[in-house]
Amino acid sequence: MKFKTLKSSEYKNLYFHRTEAWDWMSSEMIRVADSKSPRVITMDPWPQKIYLEALGQLTVEDYIHTVAKAYPKGNVPKDLDEIILDMLEDLAYGEKIISFSDVPVTLDTALLKPMTEEGEINIKGNWNGSYQYAIPDEFIDDRMIDVEFSITFNKVKGNTFTGTVKDDLSTGGTPGTGIIKGKFDNDTIYFTKNMPISATIDDTGKHFVDTNKKHPTLVYNGQFSRNKQIISGTWKFKSKALYFKGFIPRLVSRGTGTFVMNKS
Repeated sequence: MKFKTLKSSEYKNLYFHRTEAWDWMSSEMIRVADSKSPRVITMDPWPQKIYLEALGQLTVEDYIHTVAKAYPKGNVPKDLDEIILDMLEDLAYGEKIISFSDVPVTLDTALLKPMTEEGEINIKGNWNGSYQYAIPDEFIDDRMIDVEFSITFNKVKGNTFTGTVKDDLSTGGTPGTGIIKGKFDNDTIYFTKNMPISATIDDTGKHFVDTNKKHPTLVYNGQFSRNKQIISGTWKFKSKALYFKGFIPRLVSRGTGTFVMNKS
């Protein structure tokens, strides 16, 4: 197939290669460490594919024709060359994580391989972490910004587990020792958290603890880091709560948020 934009492109005969270190965030997404500023770069699937294939051994023209051959006959997008050229320019001059060269480039191992080696999951034992709230600002106070906790997974059978959890009360945690139940695979983890004491927040941000009630069930969904030593993800209440604003009751989410935990 003839690509008109590619034919007149100044990058046509140039090789392209990575210039920044990278790592897997999940089984499908990578992150690129920007050595020029304190940030981590993530990408949509298309530019990520180009970045991972920026090995310095193909010219832009060769690469575009290689991608085109992967499409079924007659289904190659007419603007495929424009799309790839635009993404290459953005990665090179916008994000500044690839570069062009007149000659083939052999990547250093630090750029060729991910920053961390693939680890093996050993979930049993102690993990320390923190969770954060993602609820309207009027519900948040300083104690809810970063609540610390510790989890012990003490029984693991196959891909299921049970354990206990304790929040740090000094950082705004819920009192008591909770029960953890869940399951995991090589990439993800799911578990419920049940605390013995109810801790709620009213619409003024005031905290209430009711020792006669159990805390509503919390659901955690997370992903393992590549080395399997870090779990990060989101949490939410399993049920919703009834709030009264004026004389009209409203069924709303009790809150959601994020969490991260590290193997001790």
